[in-house]
Amino acid sequence: MEEKIVLQPFDRILSGFEKLSEVSISISDCSEICRNYQSFGVEGYRLGDYGGASYLNRYLGCTVDRAPMLMYKKKYLIPMVFRSAPESWNLFNESTRFTGFFYLLEWLLSFQPEKAIIDYHKLGNPSNESDRAIIDSAYIVFRLSEIVDGAGFPISQMTCVEEFSLWNRGYRLIDNGQIGRHSRAFDIENEKNVSELQMILKIVKLKYPQTILFI
Repeated sequence: MEEKIVLQPFDRILSGFEKLSEVSISISDCSEICRNYQSFGVEGYRLGDYGGASYLNRYLGCTVDRAPMLMYKKKYLIPMVFRSAPESWNLFNESTRFTGFFYLLEWLLSFQPEKAIIDYHKLGNPSNESDRAIIDSAYIVFRLSEIVDGAGFPISQMTCVEEFSLWNRGYRLIDNGQIGRHSRAFDIENEKNVSELQMILKIVKLKYPQTILFI
């Protein structure tokens, strides 16, 4: 049986003159995650410092001191530091949600790396003092909550792409990048749109097993 991971206060974050207190997991919990998620590309963990603009502080620059970080696929570090918000607690309160975290991360790195990586356009910034890119884990947890908590149940009831496309016009879970009223339309001919919906369905199915993978 897996040990329950409990988030704890983390106050080693500085943004300008403001000290932030968010939440994090312990080093021993990192070890537990490594054991359970090796198949997803987690290869180890370490403490490290990093800096940059991330969702942790609403995209304002901040520096984080001695954060527990997962080493991922030989190229990335995933800080286990999050905003003190319900979606952060849910990441560890629901047994399947962390799997969804990796489904979403893998998709973002393939299709929207600028959203997954802190200061994507400044890779190699010496302030990070690392040969690996730093993942914006706080954003991924937020986006995961949009999918699971905001859209999970209605999507679990859908049976075809047409139903999703109609629903998406109002809720805009998938944005095709166009401007105006067409931005709400799901484009079945768009590889990125299709891939994103497939990823979303996989995540929703983790919580709602009856979900139909209709695309």
